[in-house]
Amino acid sequence: MMDLVELTIDDTQVKAEPGTKILKAALDAGIYIPNLCYISEADLPFGACRLCYVEVEGRGLVTSCTQPVEDGMVVHTKTPEVNKLRRTAFKLFIAYHDLDCRACWKNKRCELQRLAARVKVKLKTPEDFRGLPTDFIPLDTTNPFITYDPNRCILCGKCVWVCNKKSGQPIIDFAYRGYETRLALSSDISLIKEKCSSCGECVITCPTAALKPESSLGSTVSLAGGG
Repeated sequence: MMDLVELTIDDTQVKAEPGTKILKAALDAGIYIPNLCYISEADLPFGACRLCYVEVEGRGLVTSCTQPVEDGMVVHTKTPEVNKLRRTAFKLFIAYHDLDCRACWKNKRCELQRLAARVKVKLKTPEDFRGLPTDFIPLDTTNPFITYDPNRCILCGKCVWVCNKKSGQPIIDFAYRGYETRLALSSDISLIKEKCSSCGECVITCPTAALKPESSLGSTVSLAGGG
């Protein structure tokens, strides 16, 4: 049996297996660290949302989903610097996001709504990011199973990882760069028929309402408990 790593997170002694990321060690110990792009320890850390920042004594600020635990490590999850970074990251998400929650099919089941209270940011367009482009982007209906709404997408990458892991081929992937970045749902019908099982995992794992199932996916998503 391998020796466990001992570290301190917010004055709590925590033990974890070597190689475990700080985020998982904290969550397993009942210490919540905000996150949006984390799926599981078995998946390659994506580090996209930047909400899981923590401060490690002697090292500074790190993303807890990518940083392995070390023996004697001292971690702080709620320092002023950490809270400031999280609020800034969260504001960037909602600066682009369609905030008409009442018209959203995932209202009251959205991770952004839940996290807003956690990071103490109101769900409204932040004053300090009003200069960013917020023009409406047409829905993507090229995939027969899924409708993609880029206006509600936060580019967390969870659907990309889940889809690629399940199908072994990128039916969903990122396209373009900078302000133009969005998801591309493969328009290759032969690829979709061959690889996409219409399982609904991408819809279930989406923290917002960016991915909406078509009728063929409805029963799958409902049974899985997703939104």
